[in-house]
Amino acid sequence: MKIRRYTLVFWLLAVAACLTLASGAFAQIQSTISCPAGHGYWDILSVMMMDPKLAISYHMEGITNGLPSAYVYTQWDKSQSKVYYVKNPQGNPWDINLYDSNYIYQWVTELGTWKGVNHWNDPTSCKKFNSGKTDLSMRWAARCAKPGGDNSSFWNSPPPAQPYSTNYYTYVDQKLQGSAQNLAYSQLQVEPIGSMNITDHRASPPRQFSVTTVPLQYTYSCSVSGNINSCKFREVFDYGLDTDVNPVDNLKHSYGWIRWRYYTNSTGGNPNTAANWVQANISTSDHLMPGQVSPVFQCF
Repeated sequence: MKIRRYTLVFWLLAVAACLTLASGAFAQIQSTISCPAGHGYWDILSVMMMDPKLAISYHMEGITNGLPSAYVYTQWDKSQSKVYYVKNPQGNPWDINLYDSNYIYQWVTELGTWKGVNHWNDPTSCKKFNSGKTDLSMRWAARCAKPGGDNSSFWNSPPPAQPYSTNYYTYVDQKLQGSAQNLAYSQLQVEPIGSMNITDHRASPPRQFSVTTVPLQYTYSCSVSGNINSCKFREVFDYGLDTDVNPVDNLKHSYGWIRWRYYTNSTGGNPNTAANWVQANISTSDHLMPGQVSPVFQCF
């Protein structure tokens, strides 16, 4: 009887150990915060970045006609509460997000064309969001939100609103250019989940499968707060994570930023006319590829 009891105890402990290992193996997505229960909240920061164990050696890449057409290298600097999205193997340009316990913030993005000169590949030039008092000003998403539901949407205001505003500064060759500008009003929405296919190049041949997408809809240059018809531009950032386990390694991953779409309002932002959003550009990074780079940031 004692032997049977000990055997049963040993068997139960072994099963518990296996379940613990299986649970840890199933989910490699990095938790970044404990969200309040009862709202269906998601840990949005964890979805917005490729999980660190994967990002150490891999990135997302777009391929068009057999050639690379877009890159997203994700790097999480936990010590400084920063997430880098590097858009080129040379280490720049980049989007850099900050975060605190309440929100994720867009902080820095590339400059693009300034006075007729294209600075997109220039690590010494950028736009930096800052309210005039803090870098934690251009709210991007709540840390805890239900896609399409609780805590998923808000408006940012132009100055003199504090502490959150659409105020930004322009730097060229590490030098501040003139006074601050702003994007008027902007609306951020974590939209209901969708899906798209990605291709994992760790398999031979590469393996395609479906992932869940969490779209962040960013609508800006709005003349009237709360009136989406008054907005001129819209960008949608799609972040991906495994719906089920990745079929290549049987782990559950987050892949971070995998698609970007840009729209213009054909009404020009007439607040009295229903907005008509026309897609003007798209960039898709739907291939998981080997390789990682360090950000080259010299803007200020």
